[in-house]
Formats: sequence, C-alpha cells, structure tokens
Amino acid sequence: MSRIFAFLLLAITLLGCRNKLTPSTDPQENRYYRLYKEIYDSWGKIPSDSIQKQLVDYLKEFPENADAQMLAGNLAYQIGDYQQAIGYYQKSISLNPDKVIFYSALGTAFNALNQTDSAEKYLIKAISLKDSSLYTFLNTSLVYLKKKDREKCFAYADSAYQRDKKSPVICSGLSFIYGQWKEPEKSKELFEEAVALGLKDTLAFNKVLMDSIKLEDYYRKNY
Repeated sequence: MSRIFAFLLLAITLLGCRNKLTPSTDPQENRYYRLYKEIYDSWGKIPSDSIQKQLVDYLKEFPENADAQMLAGNLAYQIGDYQQAIGYYQKSISLNPDKVIFYSALGTAFNALNQTDSAEKYLIKAISLKDSSLYTFLNTSLVYLKKKDREKCFAYADSAYQRDKKSPVICSGLSFIYGQWKEPEKSKELFEEAVALGLKDTLAFNKVLMDSIKLEDYYRKNY
C-alpha cells in the first residue's frame, strides 16, 4: 500500500514485551518487538505478499499488537481489499483506542467503500483527538464532497492546504475537488501546481479528473 494512505497512516510506535503478558527490559531479546520490527522494516524492500504472510504468522502469535493489526490493514488497503482493511483497523482501535491514526485509517477505508456516514464518524473522531495530518483533513473534505456539503468540503480542503501548500498529493486532491464542484479554472491551476511539485503519473491523474479512474485507486497505486 501506498505510504500515503498508510496515508496516511504509518507513524507507528514499536512496542515491546517479552511475551504476550510480560514487558521486556531488553528489546534485543524481545521476540514480540524484534519480529514486528523486522516485518515493519521490510516494507518496500520485499514483495507485499511476503510481508502479508509474515504478518499473518506474527498475528497468530501476537494478536494483541495493535500496530501490527494496523500494518495488516494497510496491506489489505494496498491491494484494494477495503473490507478486510476495515476489520484490521477496527481490531487496532479495540486494542488501543487512544491512537489517533487508527481512526483516520478506518475512516479512510470506509470512504473508499463510499460508506460516508461511517467515514465521517471516524475521520471526525480522529480530528477531535487532535489529529493534525493534512491527509486526514483531505480525506474528510472528500467525504463531504460525496455528501454534497460544499461548505464543509472546502473548509476541510483549505485546512489540508494550509498544513502543506507544497504537497503534490494535497494540490492534486484539491484539483479534483474543484473539478467536481464545476470550477475548472481553479482545478486546472491546482493540477499544474501539483505537477510542478512532482505529482506521480500525471496521465493517470488526468483520468481521475475525467472520472475514468477513482481518486482512491490513483492514490493507492501511486503513494
């Protein structure tokens, strides 16, 4: 999956315990910590299906690792299995309800399935817990685009843009939003800005603007 929706998603704190119940004082001897770190560090270096197999085996032994559940969700999201991703993200929240990124990831997955009420619920929850990620604000804006709430759509879009005006992802996302609201000149301006900032696969994104590729699929494959 993309680094983005992981966008989103991958500032993971590695936890440690000697076994399922007892904390370890030495991470080097900590199987729970060490095995997960090895899997996490292999992200982008080996095929995702190999990582997925390692995670499945790991979670059989350590199902209580909320971060590993999150990573498994990200892998499911990467291949477009949003329903499976939701299951993993929900498990992460049940294990650690205080970690903001889990709510953002869950809301993003619900949005990919066009389940906008659930997407809104979890993205707003993330923001209420002080999630400051520009991607959370962009995804929330996209939810309100689907809900046809122009005021909230642009409010969250502006919040995303103010957090990083030099992000090709944010500029391209705003280009899409303005295009959907029938403001082609602003859409074109933001698209050109995104390209200048290094937007990946501009041909594919043009297809997004023409509604022949889903925005979520573009980001999933390119970031």
